[in-house]
Formats: sequence, structure tokens, C-alpha cells
Amino acid sequence: MNIGIIGTGLIGNKRAQAIIGLKRAQAFVKSKTDSILAVADINEEKAKNLGEFVGCDYFPDPHKVINNPKIDAVIVSTVNKYLAPLSLAALKAGKHVLCEKPLGVSTTEIKRCIQAAEKNKLIYKAGYNHRFHPAIFRANQLIKQGRVGKLTFIKASYGHGGRVGYEKEWRTQKKLSGGGELLDQGCHIIDLILWFTQKKVSKIHSSLSTQFWPIQPLEDNAFVLLELGDITASFHTSWVQWKNEFIFEVYGQKGYVKINGLGGSYGVETLIFGKRVPGKVPIEQIYHFAEPDNSWTLEWVNFKQAIKNPRKLLSSGKESIEVLNIIEKIYNQ
Repeated sequence: MNIGIIGTGLIGNKRAQAIIGLKRAQAFVKSKTDSILAVADINEEKAKNLGEFVGCDYFPDPHKVINNPKIDAVIVSTVNKYLAPLSLAALKAGKHVLCEKPLGVSTTEIKRCIQAAEKNKLIYKAGYNHRFHPAIFRANQLIKQGRVGKLTFIKASYGHGGRVGYEKEWRTQKKLSGGGELLDQGCHIIDLILWFTQKKVSKIHSSLSTQFWPIQPLEDNAFVLLELGDITASFHTSWVQWKNEFIFEVYGQKGYVKINGLGGSYGVETLIFGKRVPGKVPIEQIYHFAEPDNSWTLEWVNFKQAIKNPRKLLSSGKESIEVLNIIEKIYNQ
């Protein structure tokens, strides 16, 4: 498959490295590989850096990628403002699309992408790589197998403390980002809540605030409580959490799963599977996943599989629009 990448910042580079790493691995088993034919970024220096690293064409104009007849699929990893418009253009041009979360800044523009994908029978996938972290993926399997029983509640925390000059970055500029920390990292938590519960949100309670960074009207803290039928999920996401943290816990009538860390600055990824023992301390099994983050590669493999068999797709545009729908409701409360 021939690929184009639009947006060559941190995430665009991660996506490219995932494809290159998989290509090298497949070479050993003589499996059919993917090729990155072109990359684009309005920052021509960034486009050049990735283009030269990959050994492909690079452009400041994204439509040079979209309109290339040799390209089969496009990865869109720009700032939020341009995610949906570029995805829509690529879908209309007949390309499969893997678009970075949160897919756009409004459900209205995402609906247009969904419609274009369905009309042209193309894959339109949201880039929610957290689903492919081994601890998270294994925890989801345990839930599906009924190992923790009927779910009762979920609690989570996700945050970091930014960096010097963070208030000047695109994520804190509403015209480019469309929202604050709730949209940035909170979308990952909401996606996981929906994936683990497989239920619709019936009620939303929230408290948003700007505690440290001079980024009004955007928030740097979000406290959210979601009611999903008889399951309650609460989480806090923050840009004022000075030590990076990721915690995701799911409780059921038979036990629980706890995920701590995502690797790197978030600490070693760990899964705790606890079994309830009436009247006694729960029996816990602890799994550590210290290997390098391969969630990006696994997500790319899922995207490729879905092109051949759409039923295998995780985080379709049609599924993931609900995340932004919830965030829009919170922002409008």
C-alpha cells in the first residue's frame, strides 16, 4: 500500500516510524510491505526533515499528497483545525484515511467525513492509539471475557504539567485546537470508557477550570462524571499535573483491572487484575510491559486489516464521533 502523511510534527513522525518499523520486520518474512510516497506540512522544514528521513517526496501543500494518484491511504496528523477538512478532501479523492484524534473540532465536520467514507466505501479511522497499548488491550479482553463480572464503575486520571512556553503552543490556541485539556487528553479517556462499557452516556456532570496557564477561555483542568446506564465513570484530566500520570481503573462485581503508566515519562505500563474473594483480600495478578511503545504499529496493522475486512476496524469515524459529541455537550453546559 502506498501512503501519504499530512502533518509532520511529533505524531506524524511517530506514524511514519511505525510504518517503517513494520516494513523492516516484514522484510525478514518476505511479506508485502507499505511505502510512504510523500509527506506534507505547511512548515516546509518539518516536511523536509521527515521526507529526507523516509526517502520520499515532501511538500508544503497537503493537496500534493491528496491528489497523488499513486497514493492509496493518507494519514492526517495536523493541528485539530485542519483534521476534518483534509480528511474530507482525501476521502473525496478516493483515499482511505487514518486521522489523528479527535478527528476535528466539531461533530458537524466529522459527519461530512463519515458520509464521504460511506459513499466511496473507504476506511475512515480515528487515531486512538491508547487502545493498542498492551495493558489496555489486555484489560479490555478480560472485561469481554467476563473475568471482572458486571461492570459497576470506572475512574481515571490523565495529565502532565506542560513545559516552558506551553501557553504559546498550538494546543492552547483555541482557533487551532478547538478546546483545552479535555479535548486534548480527555478524549482518550472518554474513548476508553465507551470502548470498555459499550454503552451510551445518559447523563454528564462536569467542572472545567483554568488554574495555571494563561489560556482563557480554554481549560487546563477538567473533572467529569459520566453516567452510562447503571455504570458511573469519573475522570480528571489536567495540564497542571506536574508529574505525568495515566491511571485507568475498571471495577466489576467479580473483580477489577487497573492500568498504570503508558511507558516513557508516564512510567512503566502496568496491569493489575484483581479477583474479589468474599471476606478476604483480593487476589491480584500484576503484569509489567516494559518494552518500547508499539501501540502506533499495532494501530497501523488494524487500519490495514480493516481495509481488507472493515469489521476488524477499531475506532471508526462513525464510532469515534461520539467522543466529540460528549465533549461538545460538556463545553456547552
